[in-house]
Amino acid sequence: MIRHPYRSGLVALALAAAGQAAAAAPPITSNDDLGTAVAAQIACAGIFVAGRAEADVLRDDIHALAPFTRTVALSVDRKAHTVTASAPGTATRTALHRPAVGCTLTTGDVPLKALNAQAARLKPLPSRPARPWPQGDAPVARLQAAAEARLDRAALDAAVRAAFDEQNTGGYPDTRAIVVVQGGTIVAEHYAPGFTQDTRMLGWSATKSLMGTLVGLLVDDGVLALDAPAPVPEWQGAGDPRAAITLRQLLTMSSGLAFVESYKPGNDSIKMLFEAGDMGALAAARPLEHAPGTHWSYSSGTTNILSRIVFQATGGTLEGMTRFAQKRLFEPAGMRSALIEPDESGVLVGSSYGYATARDWARYGLLYLNHGQAGGKRLLSPQWLDFALTPTPASERPSYGAQLWLNRPAAAEAGRKVLQDVAPDAYMAMGHNHQIVAVIPSQDAVIVRLGWTPEGQKFDWNKHLSRIAAALAPAAAAN
Repeated sequence: MIRHPYRSGLVALALAAAGQAAAAAPPITSNDDLGTAVAAQIACAGIFVAGRAEADVLRDDIHALAPFTRTVALSVDRKAHTVTASAPGTATRTALHRPAVGCTLTTGDVPLKALNAQAARLKPLPSRPARPWPQGDAPVARLQAAAEARLDRAALDAAVRAAFDEQNTGGYPDTRAIVVVQGGTIVAEHYAPGFTQDTRMLGWSATKSLMGTLVGLLVDDGVLALDAPAPVPEWQGAGDPRAAITLRQLLTMSSGLAFVESYKPGNDSIKMLFEAGDMGALAAARPLEHAPGTHWSYSSGTTNILSRIVFQATGGTLEGMTRFAQKRLFEPAGMRSALIEPDESGVLVGSSYGYATARDWARYGLLYLNHGQAGGKRLLSPQWLDFALTPTPASERPSYGAQLWLNRPAAAEAGRKVLQDVAPDAYMAMGHNHQIVAVIPSQDAVIVRLGWTPEGQKFDWNKHLSRIAAALAPAAAAN
């Protein structure tokens, strides 16, 4: 089960002056501190990245997220591209938006002028060309007709409606988008009011899979090697046992590094996401708790160490890393809305902050469904795909590969799977608030659900995805 970030961090008010840093953010010692930090980060993206109204973001994202965000107020400076979050009795926190890279929660350690300079030459990807799906949005009549003939239209429409109607009570947009692809075409697509096919939405931990894929591109290029010691400067001292950790072990969450993933003030996850300007450095500083390769432990810190490795391998700048992601993954896969927001050091926060439209999340699933190919070109090698979808031997259950969840049954647990009623060949990118990109090869299908399920509530992944999958073509007809 994925538990994902309630982000936090507060920063000083007036981002006025030309290059002066804001006062340093205080440590997060309470849930109220956490509330202003996570509010600044996600409200900034909701307003500037997703393009939603400030009032909607405050009501449906911030106040609905958790009890400790219900008293947060926002101050938006559209000229400076900042959002400041405040609440009674807590310090304020500010996030800065830069158009090509999204929002960054400031700590006060880096002058605002320097932050803007990091992204000064970056541009968003050009608008989508007028091409057939999936490189463009034009429907392909031949594919649509073939796919429609194989599925149960009434059952599919009912299953998609149920994922909205059973969740979105009282006008609250819990399920916000569902896109279903089969046979190479979109066979179902629906959005909550206020959201469209052009709205970028946060993947939370589904972002980990994007970062894993960026690592895979560098492995395929020969720049990185799976079984070589991971190139982490902090681990290179004489006698440091962490020097033995390999890239393979980082990708499969079996590095052995200590990292407390639970999201409570004082824990590693909170310090990393809402207090640190260099998240990968904080994670890399953690000691070994287990021998590398012997123990599986889900860790957002591990993914941000991978992010830092990609950052260094692509030039050591925000510009270099962003261009690499755009040119090697997002643009060729047709994911022109996609971005991963960076921390103050310029490293993309691969654990948590990926944004894309629902269609672009579906395009990402299609890249894997189509064996690493998109737009008639191979982006990922068969060797990488085989590794990414192989269960890590460090885990007792075969449910995790390389930054991807696997739906394989565990023999010792009477066939128990992550999604019990979905095909066992499925694999998923999953994130907090119940985001999911599910790839089902035996049905030639991708199912995307994006939403904002509040703390204490649940979206039943298994129930809703299995209903949708049951309405699609069976394995024999789909292939």
